[in-house]
Amino acid sequence: MRAINVVYVENENWDFRGADTKYMTHGLHVYPARMIPQIVRRLLRRYAKPGDLVLDPFCGSGTVLVEARLYDMNSIGIDINPLACLLAEVKSNPIDPRRLREYWKRLSGKIRDEIAKLRLGLLNVDPPRFPGANMEYWFKPLTMKELTIIRNHIMEIEEDEVRRFFEVPFSSTIRDVSGVRKGEYKLYRMPEDEWKRFSPDTFRVFARHVEKAIIKMEEFYRVCDKDVFSKVFMADTRRMFTKAFPEEANKLLKEYPPRIIVTSPPYGDSRTTVAYGQFSRLSALWLSFEKGFDINTILKVDEISLGGNPKIFQRLDLPTLTQTIKLLEKRDHERARDVLAYFADLYKCLVNMYEALDRGGYCCIVIANRTVRRVQIPTHAIIAEMGVKIGFENNMIIIPRNIPTKRLPWENAPENIPGLKGRTMSKENIVIMKKPD
Repeated sequence: MRAINVVYVENENWDFRGADTKYMTHGLHVYPARMIPQIVRRLLRRYAKPGDLVLDPFCGSGTVLVEARLYDMNSIGIDINPLACLLAEVKSNPIDPRRLREYWKRLSGKIRDEIAKLRLGLLNVDPPRFPGANMEYWFKPLTMKELTIIRNHIMEIEEDEVRRFFEVPFSSTIRDVSGVRKGEYKLYRMPEDEWKRFSPDTFRVFARHVEKAIIKMEEFYRVCDKDVFSKVFMADTRRMFTKAFPEEANKLLKEYPPRIIVTSPPYGDSRTTVAYGQFSRLSALWLSFEKGFDINTILKVDEISLGGNPKIFQRLDLPTLTQTIKLLEKRDHERARDVLAYFADLYKCLVNMYEALDRGGYCCIVIANRTVRRVQIPTHAIIAEMGVKIGFENNMIIIPRNIPTKRLPWENAPENIPGLKGRTMSKENIVIMKKPD
C-alpha cells in the first residue's frame, strides 16, 4: 500500500460555534446529525466554482444541495431513506411562495372545517392501516383521524412540487402530535402520565409548521439560482452504476461527472448513535401509505443502511482497520463484525464515488470517530487508507473540528452496565482527497 502524506489543518476554525444553521430552507425540518451548512459553504467555495456539479451520495435532508443552489452549482443527492429524499428535494428546489400562499389559503379552510366537524361528531374518517407498525401506540385515535384529513387534502394537490412541499410541514406535524418523547431522535414514547394528558391540536400544529415553511422558502426563493438543477434519487450508493441504480442517475453521473463530492456518511451504528430509520419511520409511513412503498423497507431503513448486514462482507487489508478490529475482537467478537461490515460497505461506496468523480476533482468527507465497546474507531484514518487503496492521491488533508451543536449524547453506556460510560462523538474530521488529473 502506498504511503499516505497527511496534512492536518489545525490553524483554521471550522467549529462555527453559535452560527445560525437553520437559515432559509435549512430550517424546514429537523433531521439527525445534520451537517451544518457553514462547512459545506466553505468547502464548495474552496474546491469548486459556480456551474460545477456537486454529488452528495449520502445526502440526508439536503444540506449540500441547498448550499450548491446558493452558490450557483448543480447538484445530485442520493439517499436510501425516503423521508430524507423528500426533505432534500423540497429544500433544494425553489417554489414561488406566492403559489404556496394561494394553495395554503384554500387548503387551510377545508382542513379546518373538516376537523371541526370531526370533533363535533358530524364527520367520521377511517385512518389508513399500517400492518406491523403499531401506530395506535404512538397516536391517539382522534389524532389519527385528524392526520388522515390533512393527508387526504394534501394528496389531492395535483402539482407534484407543491404537494411535496406541504408534505414537509405535515411530517413535522406527525412527529409533534405523536407520543414520541420530545427532543429525541429514537422512538421512545413519553412517560405514561404525560401520554394520558396528551391532547394535541393537530390543525394548529400543522398550520404553524406550514407558515414557517413558507417563510423559509420565501427567503430561499429570493436569493437562490433558479437556472441550475438539483436532483435527488432514492437509491443505494453501494449499487451505483449497476442496473439496480436509477437509470437517470447513472446517466447524469456519466454525462456530467461531479467536480466535487461533499458528504457525511452514516456512522454505521443505529443502536447507540444515530437511528435515521427510527427518526423517519412515523413520517415515512404516513407519507407513503398510498404510494406503494414496501412497508417493510420503511420499517427497516437502519437494517439496509451501511453495515446493516454483518453476515456477508468483504474483508479489507487496511493497517489501521486491522489493528482496530483486533482490539475490538478482544472485547466483543460480534461488535467487531459489525464494524467490519460497516467499513466494507463504506469501501464499496468510496469505489463508486471515485469512479463518478471528475479527474482532478475533490472528495470531502465529514465524519466523526465513534466509540464501540470503549474502543475508539479512527474512521478518518481508515477512510484515508481506503482512498489511497482506491486511487486517490496520497497527499491528503484532514481538518479536525469540534461539534458544538449536534444533538447526540456525549456519553453512553456501551455495555449497558450501570455506571460505565463511554465517550461518543464530540469531535469530527473533514477528510479531503483528490482524484489524479
